[in-house]
Amino acid sequence: MVRRTLGVGILGTGWVAGAHIENFKAIDGCEVLAVNSRRLSRAKDKITEHGLEAATAYADLDEFLAHPDLDIVVICTPHPSHPAETIAAARAGKHIVIEKPVAMDRASLRKMLAAVKKAGVVTSVCFELRWIGLFENIKALMKQGLIGEPFYGEASYFHGIGPWYPQYPWNRRKAMGGDALLTAGCHALDGLLWLMDSPVVEVSAMGNTSKKNPLRYEYEPNIVAILRFANGAIGKVATSIECRQPYLFPVLIQGDKGTIHNDRISSLEWPGLSKGEWAQIPSSVPDSGDVDDHPYRGQLDYFVECIRKRRRPHNDLANCAHVHEVMFAIQEALGSKGRVKVRSS
Repeated sequence: MVRRTLGVGILGTGWVAGAHIENFKAIDGCEVLAVNSRRLSRAKDKITEHGLEAATAYADLDEFLAHPDLDIVVICTPHPSHPAETIAAARAGKHIVIEKPVAMDRASLRKMLAAVKKAGVVTSVCFELRWIGLFENIKALMKQGLIGEPFYGEASYFHGIGPWYPQYPWNRRKAMGGDALLTAGCHALDGLLWLMDSPVVEVSAMGNTSKKNPLRYEYEPNIVAILRFANGAIGKVATSIECRQPYLFPVLIQGDKGTIHNDRISSLEWPGLSKGEWAQIPSSVPDSGDVDDHPYRGQLDYFVECIRKRRRPHNDLANCAHVHEVMFAIQEALGSKGRVKVRSS
């Protein structure tokens, strides 16, 4: 039986950890009770910074997971740590919030899926842009049939990540960042798959690095991939994390009755629109890479509701495994210079 107050533990003490702490503090019936870091001093500093009077600092994962009142573990550590920490948390019987990407390779992902399934815990992957107004509105407009059957979709994530970001020193390294989609562009891929509502069956892709590589990335920071969906639709996802421009997240969905472009729609179902006109749909849009601007509150409110009502979140690990399988297929396509079938998890 779920207690009225859910105890929350935070793994990691970086920028995103602070966003999770502040959002859980604002959710009725939740309390942050533990913070774990490789350095105990960092955990203590995080507790002080966020005024967590009831929280305990840890520098050992097993001791952290043994906290007697812990129900939820939030994994905010660098990417390569996510699989082992997810598996440990699942075995400890904790519900889990996992920052993206959840895994850097297919083998780790499958081990995570097996551990979570065996434990029967609720999970939530941080594809939090599903809760931004733009995506919620596009999803609703498509459900109403205003653009008919979608046949093409694209989404892109253009956000330069350089020395001006705290995670840059480790993020630019291949062993830590993985690739441009895993570390950042996955938000665009997840958003596109969420809106198109059909699994991807085949991909092709290209990537590059600017000639001088001024940000010293160890992997190609620019990727474009072509996708074929199971329902016959096609699409494109692109990302650049070495670009020099303001944050940009364009979305385009075309159907046989209309088109949605960001917060604008043209539809045959709205005969009052003159030919060539767009209707503006007021929406909050993804326009910043600042974690404080991301809609974590919607994601975490939904997660807590799913725990209490014993429901499966649409962004749980099993559902979001496909997004990662598509990224792994894109990696293979980048290496083979050809088309790659997407595997199932």
